[in-house]
Amino acid sequence: MSFVRKRYYLWLLKAYFKKWKKIIFASILIGAVVFFLFAYFFNFFITPLFEKTVRRVGYFGIHTPQTLPENVTGDLSFGLTSVLPNGKIVPGAAESWEIKNDGKLYVFHLKKGLFFHNGEKLTAKNISLDFKNVVKKVINDNTISYEMKNSYSPFLSSVSKPLFIKNFQGLGTYKVKRIDINGGFVKLIILQNINNSGSRKTIYFYPSQNALKTAFALGEIDTAIGVTNLSIKGSDMGSWKNTRVTKNINYDELVSLFYNNADSLLSNKKLRQALNYALPPKFSEGLRAYSSIPPDSIFFSKPPNYGISDIEIATTLLSGMKDLDKKFEISTTEEYKSLADNIAINWKALGIKTEVKIVTEIPKKFQILLYPFKISQDPDQYTLWHSDQISNIIKYKNLRIDKLLEDGRSTNDQGKRLIIYADFQKYLTDDVPASFLYFPYAYTLER
Repeated sequence: MSFVRKRYYLWLLKAYFKKWKKIIFASILIGAVVFFLFAYFFNFFITPLFEKTVRRVGYFGIHTPQTLPENVTGDLSFGLTSVLPNGKIVPGAAESWEIKNDGKLYVFHLKKGLFFHNGEKLTAKNISLDFKNVVKKVINDNTISYEMKNSYSPFLSSVSKPLFIKNFQGLGTYKVKRIDINGGFVKLIILQNINNSGSRKTIYFYPSQNALKTAFALGEIDTAIGVTNLSIKGSDMGSWKNTRVTKNINYDELVSLFYNNADSLLSNKKLRQALNYALPPKFSEGLRAYSSIPPDSIFFSKPPNYGISDIEIATTLLSGMKDLDKKFEISTTEEYKSLADNIAINWKALGIKTEVKIVTEIPKKFQILLYPFKISQDPDQYTLWHSDQISNIIKYKNLRIDKLLEDGRSTNDQGKRLIIYADFQKYLTDDVPASFLYFPYAYTLER
């Protein structure tokens, strides 16, 4: 009896399915479509309403589309190579490269399967990196070469510049959703994560440190990047509730005292050394520097006088020196006035009188210049110190330094470069064409 009943129910189920199978299949199909549409809608429209995925970020500085901060362009794209913080070169859009013809020819082999934000495939033909006096040649879709007249080892750093095609279409995890430009300068830029349309960054730029900090205090931005000090109207922003502070060191910039080596007094090496030894051992504004190459670089080498601040050594060096009763003049901007005043106080202990002159830009004529300069990720500083360079604003001449700078940029052997730049730091810091003060602290504020 039980067996008969089972067969009856099975027959009934088959009959039902046969009669209604079209409706059953249609219902399953419609249900699947509705499920996936709901999942898509929820992910891209509902989730952003409940999750804070839109970050408002503020930066200090006035920028054109061509001078955006590396933090911003790094989100949008990457170059043929990438440079690690310590100066090591690693692959970027190029999976490998060859250096030929005694360092005059660079051949890059591109990674496959890379696409710009508009869907265009990365090929050698759409790489827009061009350099003066360098011949670019497309060998095939995946191979590109650059050839120059003279060997130039920093070139691998040069091609780390992010790759873009028209309208900021890059290769990175974010794409430009909107950019507002006023008078040629970027007012704001909105970046959207290519993997999640609800994840965005709205980036604002502020002309001064006070404007950046005020925007954070008023809640206009959630994150302030590159704050140089935490004080605002007598209040310590680091002590505010619901504010997280991250202290960083900006190794891309070095605040220094540049001595005019053509000056009748400052052409004296012993005087420059004395002024250098009399400087404070620490600065509250940043990490004390004793070399022009950052300590996190693989090319950094401690020179013999590293870390020495000694007023007695300075006094001994000045012994018997003439014309020290004359006033020295430090030219600097308003931002560094208090720093210049403190340096003048230190030098007063040597019997040296110093005046501080406020300027709005680098003057054509100066005796001592207190100013920051940019540090490249490659140790090459040829344009700054070589005697035949127009950008050598202190008129510094040293044949040994010239030769080291020439050798350093003409070899791709890293072992040789390490030795060359160790010697460069040794002799440059001994000659003291400039006093290196500090790598500035940069704070990030988040709420």
